[in-house]
Amino acid sequence: MAIAGFYIYQNERDHITKSTIATSRALMSALDRELASATLAAQVFASSPFIAADDFAAFHREATKIAPMLQASALVLADATGQQLADSFLPYGEVLPLRGSLENLRKVFETGQPSVSDVFIGSISKRASIVIEVPVLRDGHVKYTIAVGIFTDRLDDLLRRQKLPPDWVSTIADTSGTVVARSSSPELVGTQALPVRLSATTSLRSGILETVRRDGTPIFLGFSRSDISNWTVAIGVPVSTAFHDLNLFLSIGLIGVIGVLIAGFGLAYYQSTQIARAVQSLIPQALALGHGEVPPIPRLSVREVDDVAHALNRADQLVKKRTAERDSAKTKEEEANILTGVMTEFVNNVSHELRTPLTSIAASLSLLSSDSLHPLRPPVARLVSLAHSNAQRLVRLVNDILDIARLESGKVLFHYTSIELLISVEQAIEDNCASAQAKGLSIRLDERSPGCIVRADADRLVQVLTNLLSNAIKFSPQGGEIVVSVEDANGMGRVSVRDHGSGIPDEFRSRIFGKFAQAETGDARQKGGSGLGLNIAQQIVTRLAGTLTFENAPDNGAIFCLEIPLSDKQASEMVMRAYHSAA
Repeated sequence: MAIAGFYIYQNERDHITKSTIATSRALMSALDRELASATLAAQVFASSPFIAADDFAAFHREATKIAPMLQASALVLADATGQQLADSFLPYGEVLPLRGSLENLRKVFETGQPSVSDVFIGSISKRASIVIEVPVLRDGHVKYTIAVGIFTDRLDDLLRRQKLPPDWVSTIADTSGTVVARSSSPELVGTQALPVRLSATTSLRSGILETVRRDGTPIFLGFSRSDISNWTVAIGVPVSTAFHDLNLFLSIGLIGVIGVLIAGFGLAYYQSTQIARAVQSLIPQALALGHGEVPPIPRLSVREVDDVAHALNRADQLVKKRTAERDSAKTKEEEANILTGVMTEFVNNVSHELRTPLTSIAASLSLLSSDSLHPLRPPVARLVSLAHSNAQRLVRLVNDILDIARLESGKVLFHYTSIELLISVEQAIEDNCASAQAKGLSIRLDERSPGCIVRADADRLVQVLTNLLSNAIKFSPQGGEIVVSVEDANGMGRVSVRDHGSGIPDEFRSRIFGKFAQAETGDARQKGGSGLGLNIAQQIVTRLAGTLTFENAPDNGAIFCLEIPLSDKQASEMVMRAYHSAA
């Protein structure tokens, strides 16, 4: 038992060493990707012609638009003295102060390379922040710097997405050992945490230490340091957690030894007096067990042991057969549910990890394809435009997948208010008018029922209507017309959207609201799309207590019909009007 305990101790120590180091390296890679993404976008923006022309007002306008795309608190342009020339956090024209800390700025002017600052408290925002600073070159020399301000809350989100065990604590520290982000005890941000200071001062790039937290808890501390920013990521694991299996093994082993001793003495005494009756009593018990009856317990001798073996074999066959029949369907269902849950969690995690880099790529490509940068040659412009279109399509696909995951998990909050249905329809038509015109289509609002009040979430309702109009635009022929109508229908607000396309194939009707569902016809495949829009729309309509149906039009095309219950007050008024009309 001592040898087994020592083996478990060594095995657990090796496992926790590899696990914490691997986890800290993975987390550091995620951090490097986050910083590199913002650095790349800032470098693209540094080539803006507005900066080359010293047009700071135009730079401020562009920076105000781009900062939200980069999830940045501000974009700041400064000269070598630290004087701010434009700050997207403040309105243009206000008197701007000198930069609070010039160390990072001077480093960029000296090296001509991007630099990441240590954590500090912003003089204007009063929040913990970091700055990614990139040079603006002119004639081969650094003329200005662009600083991308990032609140450390963004790095807190990065730590939370790792889904570490509850008692594991992850920490990000800057080059001075100051805490930038922490998965627990956020009040320590900006302080010198002892375990992080130890990992920051060692000469190793990664490794594991044994130390204690501020509350005195002994921990294993796995750490990894970035080759890019020289920041440190540390994962603290309580020693008690690491040796949980060893303690459990020793406890169970001690209880087992005591139990075996007691059972041995008791069994020796019991076998000397009861073995014949105990063995023989198994025969009727086994047979009764197979037939589902209450077994009798007769007194028989030991010579019946052979009969006991045969009886138990027959009973075992009967029990296995009935158990297999009963559990077969349940097992298949559980396996299907487990597989579905694993796939959903996998897609959700991948989508979260993809969204940030895709957003940065789309923003960078948008800058390259806009007039804000130097004009591109036609072949290059076409490639950039194609890449930008594909990046936007991937962002929409990721957002659709995340919408489905949130809807199925019940994490989407609906804000119900009284809404005039016609206003929501007109807003959706206006939002999709440009897409229709680009294809030579027209959208006509045929029947209007003003005053049709429904109780719904305004944004989600417009999302459903936009999806129906987008589908109609996609499958309508060039120069066609899309007809929309709004009407009251027996206490329901009804919206119909009709296109003049090829209609819905019969073999596709049963799958039209499924995930990634697309018709197999060549024409439908050429239209593109993820096949998620109608599934999302149906889930939203279900949450709004409504229905979403479809049918093929008599001549050609398809008609989608959305019905949502009217508000209680308006439904009562319609009943009273119907009663008076009948009287």
